[in-house]
Order: sequence, then structure tokens, then C-alpha cells
Amino acid sequence: MAAVVVLFAAATAGAGSLPYVEFSDEHLYFGRIVWLGTCENCHGYGVADAPIPMKPNEWRHRVSKQREILYDHAINGFFGPDDSYMPERGGNTALSDAEVKAAVDYMVELAKFYIDETGEEK
Repeated sequence: MAAVVVLFAAATAGAGSLPYVEFSDEHLYFGRIVWLGTCENCHGYGVADAPIPMKPNEWRHRVSKQREILYDHAINGFFGPDDSYMPERGGNTALSDAEVKAAVDYMVELAKFYIDETGEEK
């Protein structure tokens, strides 16, 4: 996992005021920017049953999937088995594949961050 910069931006806190971690990896930093601009609208608050990365139990089965599957769902849209819906490119058709992938990578790492060694939520 990328090293975590111990910066918690209170101004960008969501989902019950849990911080959106800033990682030192440039790709994840870029993903965070994309995430805050588009994905946070649903994934930060659980709108339309969007899984919240700061609640790792909602992401546990997602982080175990091949990353290409997550990319495909985020880029092309997806109806989940629980009737949840991921719109194509998070509803922002202006996003490039690279931007969507960076946001997915950020969400996966954010979810992993909130799981400690025992697999429990922090």
C-alpha cells in the first residue's frame, strides 16, 4: 500500500466526518481529486446504495475482486445483485478511462486503509 501522508483534511470530511485520507502516491492523489469531484457525491454518503469506502465492510468483497472488474463496472456502469446501480463513469461522461481508474484505485486504497490487520473497521 502507498505510504499514507498523515494529513486529514477536515474541510473534505464526509460520511459521518471520517477523513478522506491523502496518500503520498501521485496516482492516488490524482484519484482523490477525481473522487472528490465526482464520486464523493454518492460514495461519500451512500446515495443510491453506493458503497462508502470508509466503511470497509461495504467494500470487503469489492477489494478482493480483480481491479479490471472494478474498472469495467465504473467505466461502463453496473447493476449490482442487491439492486444497487453504478452509473457509467459515475454519471460524469467527461471523465476519461484513466481518471475513472484513478478514482477506483483511490477508493480501494481508502477502503483498505480503514481495515486494520484483523480485518475490522478502524
